[in-house]
Amino acid sequence: MNERIFYAAISSDGFLSGPDGDMSWAEKYLASGEDYGYFELVSTSSAILMGRATFDFEIESGVQGPRPLPTYVLTHIPELYEDIQDENIYFTGGDISLVLELIQEKHPGNLFIIGGADTVSQLVEENLIDTMRLFVCPEELGTGTQAFKDDTVYNNFTLINEKEYSSGIVEEVYQRTI
Repeated sequence: MNERIFYAAISSDGFLSGPDGDMSWAEKYLASGEDYGYFELVSTSSAILMGRATFDFEIESGVQGPRPLPTYVLTHIPELYEDIQDENIYFTGGDISLVLELIQEKHPGNLFIIGGADTVSQLVEENLIDTMRLFVCPEELGTGTQAFKDDTVYNNFTLINEKEYSSGIVEEVYQRTI
């Protein structure tokens, strides 16, 4: 089975990031030493899909080195990345369903979707996410980048599992029903 799995940390009030893309609020949870199922997800996936802002955040945060999987970055301006010479990174754009077809053709299997909000919005609008693994942090941001435009996204999913971590994070796993 080829699943498209969205994996993200969100605040308790539904934000992926704070003002100006600030992710510092989430760093304390990453420092806990818990991997939150990341290794298992990487080891059972064939490729990663992320948006340009998420990719830029990784670069700015010093995430370097070889990618664990072929990584597709959605962008309308691939020329910004001419200097990146990594054979496992692909810059792509256009119709999201065609992008997913291309990824599936080249890398059959599960697709690990890291985000961000624009990428997820496109996938949700086209009903192209099978599973959402949301790590709800016990933190309210009040403003920033919302994970979803509104809560109606949950109408197409069923909560199938919950797990609480010692950090206070609650993992909610949703499966698409429609």
